[in-house]
Amino acid sequence: MSGIIQRNATGNQSTADFISGLHIFLFDNHFQEAVFKNTTGAELILKPGSLVVRDIATPGQVTPAVDDATIDNVIGIVFIEEEVTLAIGGSLAINYGIDGGIDESKLSFPGTVTLDTVAATKAKTLRDNLNGQGFQLESSVQNTKYDN
Repeated sequence: MSGIIQRNATGNQSTADFISGLHIFLFDNHFQEAVFKNTTGAELILKPGSLVVRDIATPGQVTPAVDDATIDNVIGIVFIEEEVTLAIGGSLAINYGIDGGIDESKLSFPGTVTLDTVAATKAKTLRDNLNGQGFQLESSVQNTKYDN
């Protein structure tokens, strides 16, 4: 899923098209490594842009944010290239974003959660929580063509 297409290259020039709209993480992002564990009790399709929460019982491990009750504990956003299917109790080494600019339209939410869902234990929306962690949520719409 490359975001760059090189159209031509000569001895001293190169023309490349940078395809926006493909990536969740846009600018000045920072990441941490963790082991993602499927604690849902069912097979899970882990998607790029999924929300993760800290596994309190195991340091260095994260679990999926699965519903309204867990969104107030979100600590990051999954950074993987493509979807991965995890069996019950399965785990995977991942990186997750902890701040920076992100394309809000590429986030993957659990169930009926949206950015405007109010967390169960706080008077804040998911958008407020992510902004408070240092994420700059941006809506990116591609309105350009290469041949303009």
